[in-house]
Amino acid sequence: MHEPTARTETEKWTRLTMRRWVAEISSMLRSNLSSQQYYVLEVLRAEGVRRSSEIAEALQITLPAVTNLANKLVAGGFAERVPLPADRRVVQLRITDPGLEALRELDEKASLLVERFWRGLDDRETAELTRLLRKAMEKKE
Repeated sequence: MHEPTARTETEKWTRLTMRRWVAEISSMLRSNLSSQQYYVLEVLRAEGVRRSSEIAEALQITLPAVTNLANKLVAGGFAERVPLPADRRVVQLRITDPGLEALRELDEKASLLVERFWRGLDDRETAELTRLLRKAMEKKE
């Protein structure tokens, strides 16, 4: 495996781990859904019906990118457009049953991948890894 040029050991191992995770999880995804589409579906599952601007903010991507992803999800039957009752000109996105099923499949595959990634760790090391990952994700800029 080609090692990235990194300034620190932490950067090196973070990048290697992320590269491996992305490669392996990408190979597990349904061929008709991109990782970005899965991210949109995850937002919809967690937060319910959302406007494109809310999805863009949650994923830190542009509004045109969300529109493109939404079009593909709707065309594939994984999401549907829903007018806002108070203002029917505003369209929101909602996950469908096939979208939920795609996420359930991803959840199972991701769980297996996590087990494979960290199987060499004992209970104490697993708890420490979890603590450190949580701390890194909770850190606000």
